Amino acid sequence: MVASMDDVPAPTAAESASAPPKKPRQVASLLIDNYDSYTYNISQMLAQVNGCSSSVLVVKNDDFGGRFAAAWDHFVAQTSAIAIAEDVQLELNVVLSPGPGHPAEPKDFGMCADAIRHAAAPVLGVCLGHQGLAQVYGGQVVGAKEVMHGRTSRVFFDETDKSLFAHVPNGFEVVRYHSLVIDPLNVPEELDVIAQTDDGVIMAVRHRTKQQFGVQFHPEAVCSEFGYQLFQNFRDITLAQGASKCLLHHSNYPEQSALESRVLECSSQSGVTPSYRVRVERASNGLASLEFAEFVFGQLFGRSKRSFWLDSSNHNTVAGSDAAIQSRCSMMGDDSGPTSYCVEYDVAKVELRLRRRHGENEQVETFPGQDILTHVREVMQAHESHGVLFNDGEREHRVNVELPFAFRGGFVGYFGYEVLGSEQEGKKLFNDKIEMQGERAPDASFLFADRTLVFDHRDNVIYSLSLSESESENESANQDWHTAIKTQLKQLVVAFNQISDPSSALQSTITAGKDEVVFRPSRSRAQYVADIEEIQRLIRSGETYEVCLTNHLRAEYALRDPLAFYRMLRRRNPAPFAGFYLSNPHGRFHAPNSLTKSDGPEDTYALCCSSPERFLRVGADGWMESKPIKGTRPRGRDPKEDAAIAEELASCEKDRAENMMIADLVRNDFGIVARVGSVHVPRLMGVETYATVHQLVTTVRAQCREDADVVDVLRATFPGGSMTGAPKKRTMRIIRELERAPRGVYSGGLGFLSIDGSCDLNIIIRTAIVTPNSVTLGAGGAIVALSDSDDEYDEMLLKARALVATIGAYATGSDDGTGARVVVD
Repeated sequence: MVASMDDVPAPTAAESASAPPKKPRQVASLLIDNYDSYTYNISQMLAQVNGCSSSVLVVKNDDFGGRFAAAWDHFVAQTSAIAIAEDVQLELNVVLSPGPGHPAEPKDFGMCADAIRHAAAPVLGVCLGHQGLAQVYGGQVVGAKEVMHGRTSRVFFDETDKSLFAHVPNGFEVVRYHSLVIDPLNVPEELDVIAQTDDGVIMAVRHRTKQQFGVQFHPEAVCSEFGYQLFQNFRDITLAQGASKCLLHHSNYPEQSALESRVLECSSQSGVTPSYRVRVERASNGLASLEFAEFVFGQLFGRSKRSFWLDSSNHNTVAGSDAAIQSRCSMMGDDSGPTSYCVEYDVAKVELRLRRRHGENEQVETFPGQDILTHVREVMQAHESHGVLFNDGEREHRVNVELPFAFRGGFVGYFGYEVLGSEQEGKKLFNDKIEMQGERAPDASFLFADRTLVFDHRDNVIYSLSLSESESENESANQDWHTAIKTQLKQLVVAFNQISDPSSALQSTITAGKDEVVFRPSRSRAQYVADIEEIQRLIRSGETYEVCLTNHLRAEYALRDPLAFYRMLRRRNPAPFAGFYLSNPHGRFHAPNSLTKSDGPEDTYALCCSSPERFLRVGADGWMESKPIKGTRPRGRDPKEDAAIAEELASCEKDRAENMMIADLVRNDFGIVARVGSVHVPRLMGVETYATVHQLVTTVRAQCREDADVVDVLRATFPGGSMTGAPKKRTMRIIRELERAPRGVYSGGLGFLSIDGSCDLNIIIRTAIVTPNSVTLGAGGAIVALSDSDDEYDEMLLKARALVATIGAYATGSDDGTGARVVVD
């Protein structure tokens, strides 16, 4: 016989006192990602309000074969293990992310529909997830009267039902990223509308009998108010407890708990000899100007077969500004060191090539199937045991010394756009178009730099840096190199000071011609405008929020002295992330008779770059930074006009929408590998001024998790979102279909990857890619719902203007603007 509850005696006081204490209750969230570029912003915020980084499991909507039941079982098993390990009671909920497409399409919504139907836990849908609630219960999702991407609105909610909006003021401001809405005339009877905009667009719904909610806006967006409070309210709903006030908010600074720096193992502890020695010496004091750096590069590396120059060419023009700080140091070198080599990568063949010098000859090894980041990681791991020895000119320091630069030896070069982002379904198109392009630079190329000069332009100091195995012949040879380079720099200082006009100190040996250089776009104006119209159709249908559309401008022109051209470019269009990268192993650039036609990947190529944009900086302590640019205007003719143009840029709704979308995308990409609470935006949409343009720039920072490294960061973030649009994955597919050819080097990243795990890479824009018989430029802009086709085409030409004019001046020796033009048909 089963006893009734009335038959069970109440516990005595003694029994109650001896009962085990109740376990603390916490929340874990299953976050279903609809392939959006903002999902990890939600993940970071949920982890903060839930109180634990392991409290959020992110799954793609087609993981587990697209079966929600299997994903849920996996989630329950994982959280059960966490609950036992941490001795807590976990309450579970489900969050459905935003995403491209329509919730009626299984390819867009995946397992989310079954999550709504069958989840035995509270559900919160954001944007696409919100629309999915209406779709699943029989409502309709239709095109909005006005597309809202990266734009703000005020939201007004039902005061009688504040569970989701507790501690939120009515009329709070949110960011919207959507072109579809729940049809207000076809709201299913299972749902109540609990929030709207002032013009009646449904902003939130609630199920009448289940704990299921949806919000059309993006609470995770950097400019949305009370996003943390909303997620905390959902946590409290999951715990079935009264709503608590949230103290978290979007900030210019990281959460306090994320401020602790990593504990770094010192590989040069007393009594332990590291495997590799990084030797840094103060090679020269008193002269490290931009002009002297140019002179030194020409004298020491101007005839090298392979060389690099990461050039902070605008240091003089922005004294005292943020740009001056990021323009403090330049670095240069070549392949003459004892362990230097060149590594190249071919996307179409999935093939790695290593080029090593043997006297005047070059040995080439190929490694089919190996990707370049695997090689980078292997080399970094091999050099993990390294120590830094610093000679300041008076004595040597074997302990950590603060230096004004992060590089400790390693890779200097570039990744092309497709290196990490190409997809298998695009391979045939990719291969076909490559064959049509003729000569081109490799998809990625890096020099392993074991000898480097670093110029500190602020303090006027030049450092020499070498990398070698400890106590080896190469270490002894490098010590001799440090001594020799000091002597050479002293001699160059004397020679430079005797020059009356430093700008003429490195004249090209190639005689200027009379012929006009003609650039032809890869797609005509009519086609470019048609592509913009197609993008706007896709935006209206919900397939994308923003697309960075670009064009190639190509001239059949033999630019025989890339360094002379770069010297002109750095003066005419100085930039904080400029650079020159040369591969000329057979001397073809300087030998006119050898400029024969070539098909396929070239071993003779140069990048002449005047980029204003930082893609990614990672410090050895794990702190990451990106500075995406969206919004460009030409400089004014006088100070008054210039200031008015800058002010108009800062307030332009279209440009701010473009910038905000990419800022949130970068936050998301960082969130994939960042410590919880560390992602923050120190500066949002500030105007930065350069020689020829004003730019709208945002700064995003975060700290990498300890279980991730710089390769993980690159895989999470590359290519830069400012050159793709959002959501990144689907938008890159759209770009490939519309642009009809690979971008190659353009819109990739140029910079360094240091052996200690630090890196600094730009976005390859404002760049001429030079091969023996052609010069190629890339230019483009972000297309959003508010874009005007003609304005976008003109902006694309504006961004190419400085390069085209400089090539014209180089080609003819005249600065009258007639030396080069773009054919606009």
